[in-house]
Amino acid sequence: MPDLVPLPHARGPRTTALTRRLLLAACAAFVVLASAAGPAVAAPSTSPTGSDAPGLGIRLLEAPLALAKDPRAQNYIVDNLPPGTTITRRFQVSNNTGAQRIVSLYPGAASIQETGGFVLEDGRAQNELTSWMSVTPRTLTIPDGRAADATVRIAVPRTATETERYAVIWAETSGGTATRGGISTVSRVGIRTYLSVGPGNGPPAQFSIGQVTPGRSSSGAPQLTVQTTNTGKRALDPEGTITLTGGPGGISTGTVKGSGGSVAPGGMGNVVFGFDSALPDGPWTANISITSGTVNRTGTSSVTFPAKGMSRSSPVDQSDGGGTSWWIWVGGVALLVVVVGGGVIVFLRRRSGEVTS
Repeated sequence: MPDLVPLPHARGPRTTALTRRLLLAACAAFVVLASAAGPAVAAPSTSPTGSDAPGLGIRLLEAPLALAKDPRAQNYIVDNLPPGTTITRRFQVSNNTGAQRIVSLYPGAASIQETGGFVLEDGRAQNELTSWMSVTPRTLTIPDGRAADATVRIAVPRTATETERYAVIWAETSGGTATRGGISTVSRVGIRTYLSVGPGNGPPAQFSIGQVTPGRSSSGAPQLTVQTTNTGKRALDPEGTITLTGGPGGISTGTVKGSGGSVAPGGMGNVVFGFDSALPDGPWTANISITSGTVNRTGTSSVTFPAKGMSRSSPVDQSDGGGTSWWIWVGGVALLVVVVGGGVIVFLRRRSGEVTS
């Protein structure tokens, strides 16, 4: 069973004065290394359905400690499990519908398709992953303005093949009043599940930024479409930001957020960014940052918006927003060697003085 957050802070062992100085020096070296490592990973914007949201709401209450810094793991069940492993995750369902509700809880099938992103199957459709999942309790009676907790259990068989699977944990309630045709309204909210089966931490998430296409929306407002390619073996939920600089007269824009649908391993997707209709056509330099979980890619591209429709795509001068240049690592290691070596020399000299005195 992997550790889950939140967890109490562990207390470390006591250290001697010399050890503390060595640790502080090493920490300083790592601070220098981190400060030179480039831009920080931009957390994608999310809008979870929490306990304060109107209507029926659902949200996770815990996530794996190893994924504490992964924004996707704060809203979805994202994990890699070896065959034969069983885990549980707590979640909360809230009711702000204006009346007491009886809520049904169950897992439902999902998939990722090239044209539709993360696709939710109809009704209570099942797949291999849902057969491994069970929710306790199956129903909740929640007064208006209140919330209740539940647990999902995922038991991966020892015979499970190593691949990623998708599902949704649904919380569903009937509207309670039938329409004239005798049809009752049903509302449901869910938590996505991305479960990879395999040893260790599972295959890494990787993607690249492709072409950038300037265009106009149906209302005539300028927009940019950034193509992403999933080069890893885990599903992605790419989002990002763009800043336009070097425009007519040297003007720049503020930061604009964009989002796209889920992208399956080996698939391609788009992140779309919309701009104010008064924005000049350009030319502009688009400064792009695309993020999925803890993986970030950045790049720049020259773009000009067309009078209508879509323009020809332009390439991206891409950099790895999550990587670190080789010379930074070499410099950091060299600095650590100097710091630790100096501390060892001081320690030996003091020991020698204690022996000869």
